[in-house]
Amino acid sequence: MKNIIFASTFLICLCMIGCAHTSKPPPLVLEPNKYSYTFGVPNGWDFSFEQAYEFGLRLVFFPRGGNIHVSNSIIYVKETQGNLSSAIDRVMSNAKDHSPYLRIEISPSIQIPAMPNASAQVRTLTGSKDPRQAMEALVFIDHGETIVLVVLTTKNTADWQKDYKALETVVAGHRYFDCNTPNLAVPCR
Repeated sequence: MKNIIFASTFLICLCMIGCAHTSKPPPLVLEPNKYSYTFGVPNGWDFSFEQAYEFGLRLVFFPRGGNIHVSNSIIYVKETQGNLSSAIDRVMSNAKDHSPYLRIEISPSIQIPAMPNASAQVRTLTGSKDPRQAMEALVFIDHGETIVLVVLTTKNTADWQKDYKALETVVAGHRYFDCNTPNLAVPCR
């Protein structure tokens, strides 16, 4: 009888602790023995590595209850190489090749508190021939040879301001670690 009471009490406590802890830790993108990085997660949004991998991406965010397939807006993360200027030119050129009538606007940069001497460069795109890309904001975060590209894309611009604030939260929470970062919890080999 004591064992049943103990087991029942233990299960109730376990359920209470597990149910009370509903927030996931922030996502951590890893490139072992090279670098890792993380982002902020906006309120009301979720993220998935698995759904991102389906499309060759590193990470995808979407409004809670949605997913990469059904959400009107998503934020995805990928990487590109080279210097910042050439990366921006290459990505914009590829976008224009896909949609010749694409309009590209240089938007205000987004500050990243963990990178006080740098900011993320933003380009806003409209006029894509793909209706899933009615409006996009491409954010380029320079880390030397690796450029982290964070893209907000929407097929319905009605919530653009709200979605853009979510993008700003993702980018403002960005932190990058490489083998030169002091005090790494797990040093590079």
